[in-house]
Amino acid sequence: MTVIQSTLLASSEASVRRLENGLRIGLLTLPWAKTVSLGVWLEAGSQNETPGQEGIAHFLEHMPFKGTKRRSGKAIAKAIDSLGGYCDAFTDKEVTCFYCQVLPDQVPEALTLLHELTTQPAIRAKDVETEKQIILSEIQSVKDSPDDLVGELFYEALWDGHPLSRPVLGTEQSVQSMTPRLLLSFHKNFYTPDRMIVVGAGAIEEGSLEERVAEIFGRLRRNGAAGSLFAQPRGAGRIRLERRPTAQLYFCIGVPGLPTSDPRTYTLSLLDAIVGGGASSRLFLSVREKRGLAYSISSGATFFKEGGHFWISGSCDAKKAEKVMKVIANELKRLCREGLRAGELEAARTQLKLSAITVQESVLGSMMRLGRQIYYFARPIPLSGILNRIDEVQDEDVLQMAHHLFLNSTFSAAFVGPVNESQADRLMAILNEG
Repeated sequence: MTVIQSTLLASSEASVRRLENGLRIGLLTLPWAKTVSLGVWLEAGSQNETPGQEGIAHFLEHMPFKGTKRRSGKAIAKAIDSLGGYCDAFTDKEVTCFYCQVLPDQVPEALTLLHELTTQPAIRAKDVETEKQIILSEIQSVKDSPDDLVGELFYEALWDGHPLSRPVLGTEQSVQSMTPRLLLSFHKNFYTPDRMIVVGAGAIEEGSLEERVAEIFGRLRRNGAAGSLFAQPRGAGRIRLERRPTAQLYFCIGVPGLPTSDPRTYTLSLLDAIVGGGASSRLFLSVREKRGLAYSISSGATFFKEGGHFWISGSCDAKKAEKVMKVIANELKRLCREGLRAGELEAARTQLKLSAITVQESVLGSMMRLGRQIYYFARPIPLSGILNRIDEVQDEDVLQMAHHLFLNSTFSAAFVGPVNESQADRLMAILNEG
């Protein structure tokens, strides 16, 4: 297979190459590493599913471990153990990734296994029926966990009807409807070289990985299908309520944020650290430490290609829910009104930098970061570039972001617990009062 593009992209630390069939190869050599982490990333997440087939991307991710066209499930398990037993996969809203971590001399065998898992799943009818029961149990596990369930409901409240609002696991009805034909059709459309990124990080040399990947994956053909295009999600400003006789009320509230392409993502990440990212964050101190209104309270910023969101989640006694929402609303408005306190931004910078550097000290973490960078930006971003962008953010940037999110946006909310619709409406009104 001919390599038609071989250019280092924007980084002395990592490289990206593209094969003739469209498959991209990402490499990050880590001189200190003694192992290699390999991943095959596919642009096939829950956002790529059609209505009625929710969960098909996740379902398909399970199937290769049941057996391929060459090996049974038992033989696949034995092959994984022979490589050290560290091989797994995951599906999220945008991608599916099969990955493993091996010793350097096992890279050829690991790449062959990853190729087999991603391109030759057997998808037998009896295995599909067995897997349905496993995934239905997985869905029930989410429903049994209010923390997990409220997060799923929040996406529905925030982005009602948009592909990003779909649950990754699917629904009980959609999982029950899965057939080998549907799974094979999804595989044909989305497990193609032009939607694949093969990433290696650790104790591996550039030429050897490129050569092996070209040899093993180079014969794959594009299917000619157009790439998926999605409209930017718009905040729906809705409430999703699941009434339950739980001891606590679980909540997740939030507003639309930023897509990964927006240069202000670092600003939002720093704002997140200040608002609810740690034990000295504003919400943790004001809601938990000062008033004892909740055991858990935190915030986060999530970024996708087409959009993102800023969220605050926690749990509290349902009788104290109005007080919790008032404290949250007041704290966000106080931040917008009074600005940052002395030392807040520097503490947030340190927190964000430590997180970025810690990822780089892990072979698996480095592979995961590089895979996502290629998916989102088509190029690697060196650690030095990330740290510089964090340093560039100033107080006024964070304050402007706070005004944009907390004063000019409508909150969406999800609640799981012992409240009724009118109570949920009241909690929402507190957040959105001017």
